[in-house]
Amino acid sequence: MHLVWHRTELRTHDHPALMASLELSQNDDSGVLPLVIIDSKIFARADLTPRRQAWFLENVRALRESYRKFGGDLIVREGEPAKVLDEFLAEMKSANHPIKTAHFIRNYTPYAKARDEAATGVLRKHGAAVQTYGGQYTHEPGEILSQSDTRYSVHAPYLKRWREAEKPEILARPKKIPALPSTLRVGEIPKIESDIALPKPGEENAKRRLDWFLKNGEEDYQQIRQNPGLENKTSKLSYYFNIGVLSPRLAYSKATTYKWKFELSWWDFFADIMDNNPNSANQEAVAGWRDFPWREDEAEFEKWKTGQTGFPLIDAGMRELNATGFMHNRVRMATADFLTRHLMIDWRLGEEYFRGQLLCGDRAQNVGNWQWVAGCGLSAKPYFRVGNPTSVSKAADIDGEYIKRWIPELAHLPSAVIHEPWLFSPALKNYEMPMINLKETRARYLETAKAHLAKSKADKEKIDG
Repeated sequence: MHLVWHRTELRTHDHPALMASLELSQNDDSGVLPLVIIDSKIFARADLTPRRQAWFLENVRALRESYRKFGGDLIVREGEPAKVLDEFLAEMKSANHPIKTAHFIRNYTPYAKARDEAATGVLRKHGAAVQTYGGQYTHEPGEILSQSDTRYSVHAPYLKRWREAEKPEILARPKKIPALPSTLRVGEIPKIESDIALPKPGEENAKRRLDWFLKNGEEDYQQIRQNPGLENKTSKLSYYFNIGVLSPRLAYSKATTYKWKFELSWWDFFADIMDNNPNSANQEAVAGWRDFPWREDEAEFEKWKTGQTGFPLIDAGMRELNATGFMHNRVRMATADFLTRHLMIDWRLGEEYFRGQLLCGDRAQNVGNWQWVAGCGLSAKPYFRVGNPTSVSKAADIDGEYIKRWIPELAHLPSAVIHEPWLFSPALKNYEMPMINLKETRARYLETAKAHLAKSKADKEKIDG
């Protein structure tokens, strides 16, 4: 028997591990055992909120249906992966169905690497040959290298090499999958209630969404990503990329515009950064930013989380996030900038909150984007570029469509005043006044950042000299 362990690629299309196991099974006339382990350690984490748990499980359910269409089935177990595998392989051996080989697509977060190292030891202990594959990225971490064979820390040169690199072959879905042994318990998929309405799960829905976007949104993507009022034309594929329901390699192969391909490159770049800098999951990638004096203010953080800051674009974004598990890209940047620069609250708090609320809460992407905005990551936004949420609002949501959609208290205001409603206080019966003075908080941040970076530079020079 040949084991296919699904983790963050809940699909049957463009799946190198599945196709390799099927080829082996045809050669030796044995079976294929597709497996999902509901990882108890991951499910116990604070950031794996009910919405994210439910989204994962509904896509596991859809994956099982995909397998059943081809004549197979999906085995589901719960627990700590190494222990589950130990028990499962012993079970298969005693049932006279020993596992000859085990196949899975590589993951690159610090937890995933440790998990896979432990699991590989268990698999080999039982005599299974372990084979791993790329497939969660167009180009795997460590694949795109400079001319001196080093990793990139800046996106622009990485992008150039990424675009030039030969793209992998897209694998078709299998036409038939062997049935599981009749005595094998396939296992139940738990049902968890989400606190929000979920998108349609499964690879068929993901591919339909991709085709819809390529037809209706790709050509205008540059404008769509800048205007939150047009978010009904955004791809909203990030939910599917996050758990591999949709192959990013397939998405790239169908893309036709430079801008959309450019955006897909960030998925690979941030994964490469975390793979090469595993401490960046919890620590600033740029050493000079470490020990920055972030503020701790629970009341301000709560206002930001709940969309009660008094700045319409920020509040609209946070309310959308809490209600849907999604936020428009331009607004994500604005809300993160507001938290880390104007409020000077630790980027880690914002990153963790986003990761729990977003259905696309991928660790590498989330950390990479938060460090980019906070200025403390590789290839990051300069510290002196402090966004003004009102200016961004006027430029991005010109007619206030996005604000009106998520802040009904302001829906009656004309577009000319909706970005600064505090200037028209008689109309603000149910909406907060601004929680901060933007000029003052900007000056506070710039002064603090300039002093901290100067001190970090001086301390480094002392050590080096």
